[in-house]
Amino acid sequence: MFFDPRPKRRRVDLYDFDDEFNALKDYLGQPLTVVSGLRRTGKTSLIMTVLEEMSAPYIFVDMRGIVGSLRDLYSTLSHSVSDFMLRLSRLQFLRDSILKFLRVLRGVSLSGFSVEFSWGREKPSLIELLTAIDAAAGEHGVKVVIVFDEFQNAVGKTGLLLHNAIAYSYDYLRSVSFIISGSEMGVMYRALKNPEAPLYGRAYLEVKTRRLTRRESLDFLEKGFSQLGYTPPTTEIEEVVDRLDGVIGWLTYYGYLRTHGGKGLDEVWEQAVELARKELENFLGSRVSKSRYRAVLRLLAQGIREWSRLKNKLEDIEGKPVSDRVLHDILQTLRNHSIIDENNTFLDPLIETAATSI
Repeated sequence: MFFDPRPKRRRVDLYDFDDEFNALKDYLGQPLTVVSGLRRTGKTSLIMTVLEEMSAPYIFVDMRGIVGSLRDLYSTLSHSVSDFMLRLSRLQFLRDSILKFLRVLRGVSLSGFSVEFSWGREKPSLIELLTAIDAAAGEHGVKVVIVFDEFQNAVGKTGLLLHNAIAYSYDYLRSVSFIISGSEMGVMYRALKNPEAPLYGRAYLEVKTRRLTRRESLDFLEKGFSQLGYTPPTTEIEEVVDRLDGVIGWLTYYGYLRTHGGKGLDEVWEQAVELARKELENFLGSRVSKSRYRAVLRLLAQGIREWSRLKNKLEDIEGKPVSDRVLHDILQTLRNHSIIDENNTFLDPLIETAATSI
C-alpha cells in the first residue's frame, strides 16, 4: 500500500522511482554506493525495496540514534547484526560461518542468534568485525551489503572510527559492500570529498531521490486512496499537492492519517508541522548559538532572504553588530543540513512553516 508510513520493502508498494530502483539494483555489490536526497523523499524505502527484491543478504544500520558515543555506535551495531542473523534462516550456512568468525573475537557475546558487542576496553575494532563478516561471506562466494542509513550522524571520534573502517574495507575486503544514505547532503559529502577525510579519493556510485512533480503527486494520492477504497474531494487533493510540494513522505503521512484516522486536512497539516518543528528543535539542540539560529530561521521563513536585509534584521533583533562571517557560517550550516538551498529558500514547506514559530 502506498500510504503505509513505514519504509517500503516490496516493489509493488514503491510508487514509480523506476530509474532510481534500476540504478541501485545495478550498483548492488559495488564497493560504495551513496543514496542521497532530501528528507522524506524515499531513500530508505528505495534501499530496502531493492535489497528485499534482489534477496541480497544485508545488514541495515539505522544511524538516527547515533549521537557520537562509542556506546551508541556499538549498541546500534549489536542490534543490526542480531537482526541480520535472525533474517538469515534461508542462508544458514552463511549465518553459521559468521558466528564462527565472531566467536573468536574479544568483546563479542553470542546467545543463540543474538550478538552483543562491548564498547569498553575489550571492544572489538570495527575493522575486526567487518573482516569477520567478509571472511564468512568469502567462504561461500556471497557478498554482504552493509547499509548505514542517515550516515551523516556518524560524527566526531566515533564517526572517524567508522569512516576509517569503511575505507579499510573498501581497499582490502572483497565480500562486503556498502550503501550509505543521508538527507543532510552537505554534511555527508564532507566525509566523501574532504581531502583530509578517510573516505576521500574512493570512487562511489550515487543514486539521488527526488521530489514528485505535481502530476506525479496527484497520481500518487489518487492511486493510494483508490487502494483503500477512499475518495476525498478533488479540491482537497489539489490543495495538499500545492502545500506539500512533491515530498512523498509528507504525501504518505497525509494519506495515512486521512484514511486511518479520519482526520481532516487542517488537522493533518497541524500534526505534520509539529513533527517538523520537533526536527528543527533537534537540529538546534546541537548548536552553540541557538537563539541566533532561531532568529535567522524565523527571518528566512518570513521571506527575508537577501543578505543585507537579513543581516540588518538580525542586528536589529540582537541590538548589536553581527559580523559577515557569523551570518555566513549560520547560512552555510543550514545548507549543509539541507534546510535551505543556495538561494536561502527552505527545501521543505513544512520545515518553513515550523520555522515561523520556533
